[in-house]
Amino acid sequence: MMPRNLYLLRHGQSEGNLVRRQFESTGDNSLYSEDFLNIHESQYNLTPEGVRQAKLAGNWLKENGLTYFNRKLVSNNNRAMQTAAHLNLHNADWMIDFNLRERDGGLFNVISPEQRDLDYSDQQKFYDTQSFFYRPPQGESVADVAQRVKIILDTLARECDGKDVLAVCHGHVMRTFRIVLERMCLSKINDYLSTKEAWASVPNCAIVQYTRQNPWNKNQALDDHFNWVRIIRPAGGGELVDRFTEIKRKKFSNQELLQEAAKNRNLKKD
Repeated sequence: MMPRNLYLLRHGQSEGNLVRRQFESTGDNSLYSEDFLNIHESQYNLTPEGVRQAKLAGNWLKENGLTYFNRKLVSNNNRAMQTAAHLNLHNADWMIDFNLRERDGGLFNVISPEQRDLDYSDQQKFYDTQSFFYRPPQGESVADVAQRVKIILDTLARECDGKDVLAVCHGHVMRTFRIVLERMCLSKINDYLSTKEAWASVPNCAIVQYTRQNPWNKNQALDDHFNWVRIIRPAGGGELVDRFTEIKRKKFSNQELLQEAAKNRNLKKD
């Protein structure tokens, strides 16, 4: 069995987030200075804005009675550990889990976007069409991250049945949890990873809550699976609290499997 509630919380704005955002708005490649590129992405610290966001997330948790968790997990990346600390939860007893670390961007984390696009265009052949399997040089695909996520879930199933768990981690990791927990098919995964729509975004310090407790019937026994999910955005980036939605895990008939295979090959249906 899984925990009763699993809360996934993304870190606050990091140095890497800030440089990327400034580059996307200005196109100024000099932002990727030698000093910046010599910092391993696991060592990015929170910006002052990121600290503020973490405190907002902590305040939301406390104001909504979420002050005790049976287990508190945090990625071993600096920005995640700093976010966890700045939540200012009482009786903190965090467990660092390296499996929660962010997806490894490999070589693309240590060169500028301009150099990446100039020298490695062939390495990005499947970036847009096969987002789940695409692996940057010396880095990880989302499929690779899914294997780490499954290790975390296996541990929680063994040790945290019916309990409440908080995990502070990263955007790619949180999207991967969704892919695994909701059993997305490949075509849906690639649509999900490539869309720019707000429903698929994970703003800094957003909280994704999975629950086995029917939110509309608290007297109902816990379901066997995480069957409801919602997103909370204490630091902005959309509505503060979304309504719970029920998770529908699709099963396929023989014909639907053939149709799904055709989608994966980008073939038109007959």
